[in-house]
Amino acid sequence: RKRPMSKLEALERGEADVIHPLDYDEYGRILVYQPKTKLDLTKEVETTSFAFDNVFDEHSSNLQIYSRAVRNLIPGVFCGKWASVFAYGQTGSGKTFTMMGCNMTGSRAGNQSESISEENLGLYFLAAQDVFRMADEPEHENISIGVSLFEIYGGKLLDLLNRRRPIKCLEDSKGKVNFPGLSEHPVGSAEELMDIIEAGASNRSTGTTSANADSSRSHAVLQLSLRKDIGRIKHKEHGRLTFIDLAGSERGADTSQACRTTRMEGAEINTSLLSLKEVIRALATGSSMKRIPFRGSKLTQVLKESFVGKNSRTVMVACVAPNMKNCDHTLNTLRYTDRVKERNPITGKLTTTVANNSKIKRDKAEKTRPKLPRLPPRPLTAPATSFRVDDDSESSEGDNVPPPPSKHNFTKRSIDANGNFVRHEDDIISLTSKDDVVDVESLNDSLDDVLNSTDHEKENIDVQSFNVKDTPEAKSLIETHKNIMTKMLSMVRDEMILVTTTDANRDNIEEYLQKLEELSSEQLGLI
Repeated sequence: RKRPMSKLEALERGEADVIHPLDYDEYGRILVYQPKTKLDLTKEVETTSFAFDNVFDEHSSNLQIYSRAVRNLIPGVFCGKWASVFAYGQTGSGKTFTMMGCNMTGSRAGNQSESISEENLGLYFLAAQDVFRMADEPEHENISIGVSLFEIYGGKLLDLLNRRRPIKCLEDSKGKVNFPGLSEHPVGSAEELMDIIEAGASNRSTGTTSANADSSRSHAVLQLSLRKDIGRIKHKEHGRLTFIDLAGSERGADTSQACRTTRMEGAEINTSLLSLKEVIRALATGSSMKRIPFRGSKLTQVLKESFVGKNSRTVMVACVAPNMKNCDHTLNTLRYTDRVKERNPITGKLTTTVANNSKIKRDKAEKTRPKLPRLPPRPLTAPATSFRVDDDSESSEGDNVPPPPSKHNFTKRSIDANGNFVRHEDDIISLTSKDDVVDVESLNDSLDDVLNSTDHEKENIDVQSFNVKDTPEAKSLIETHKNIMTKMLSMVRDEMILVTTTDANRDNIEEYLQKLEELSSEQLGLI
């Protein structure tokens, strides 16, 4: 989002608008004209192009930004998804104006809007209106809404709705981020929510810098939690909508004449934003980085679920200043944002890595996927009487382990009109009645014995029976075969546990189908 030039910037000598936004149907481009001086002291203007999902000029309102970029997140929150919206940019680029609205900023600079414009109420309030409108629908009558507001200041989390009391950011055994000590207040309307936000915003840390008279000195995080009763569990969190107003990045030259406290605040802000940049870079490189540094700062720990959560959806709003003086800041902000979702700066097409890993693409595929008929009461991957793993090298014909599944094992399996699996002649998956029982504990014990067998026991296997000479190639082939069989046995154990768990709780049938498809793909890959 490009903000308009202020009166002081327009009157300053030598200032010019160097940002040119271009809005297309499916994406938007932004051109930055950067003045440069060559080695021979001749001056030139270098044009840098970026492409994003949406681009908004200085005449765009908060309502337009919300309608095009944020509104589509609201229905997903009622379907159990975690949605996050955060604004990023330099100090004075319009982040707080975008997130909180025209009545929540500009008081110290003397340019606060006297009359509240409905088009610039802020993304907080506009999203709250849609949330409460959907909550009033009959299918969502059992959902209650609670609000929490805290800030990240100096590496600490402070509850703005509970007298700035410190809270913690911890992860549970499942990797979910929790905030012990954070107060949650029930709300019933968007107007009530704005009253709470205004009360919390008055407790937020702000200051005056050379770039902005109303500079936010902390990261503010607003959480709207949707809760409902699920079985015996009361007030379980069903979905969450999070808004993050990041503090602006600053250069040391901009705060060189400021007090020590302001410089320390700027250093802490830049440290947290640098950690966020490292996280974005790690996610953008895909599998080239094994570890994603979420523990680099409190900010990245709080935003962890926004980036890697199973049902997370995130929108990043980059706010830039248009004047020539802030051209370097603008380029840094746009490069920072481009790493989140890289597009070709000319054609606007997504890069191959982003397109393959896009969650939106997977969601569309799931919606168009045809629904399968109802599964049989007890789906099994093999008959209980014929699938068994023993430690003895010699086994009877009925105890032989079936071969690993191949492609035709899955493509030729069908379901009849009654919802039962039908076995073909070359299919290893067979139909089992309700009375068949699989002894999963004995199967797991047997698999553990095979997987945990010592190297001495493995050496006792009669390698000569394969009629292979004692050569390095033969040893490498046998070792590779051992590793593959170990992985296959481990997959079989995971598959049996998955079947038993799903049989006990049929509500997880969608997750069962997804995991079964993943296991099948891994097995085919090993073959």
